[in-house]
Amino acid sequence: MVSGIIKGPVFRAIDRWGHLVEERGKPNNESRILRLAFLRSGVAGGGYTAHSLRRGFATWASRNQWSSKALMEYVGWRDVHWAARYIEVDVTLGDWTR
Repeated sequence: MVSGIIKGPVFRAIDRWGHLVEERGKPNNESRILRLAFLRSGVAGGGYTAHSLRRGFATWASRNQWSSKALMEYVGWRDVHWAARYIEVDVTLGDWTR
């Protein structure tokens, strides 16, 4: 792995001296990083945020028979009711590609 990171948050904070720290970054930073990644890859991703990726992943995992326990452990949710709020039951695959 290029970064040397093998566990912990993907999007991490950077201290005032430019060093990567163990804590996760702020949610707004994640969305900015995501938009930059889309821009650099040539994908129109202006409508996507870190939140929409969490919702999309939770919905995908649910549709692929992930158990609630496995999803909650993977994402870090402690409350099953909170996790259920992220799963969209009325979205079809065609809606995700727009």
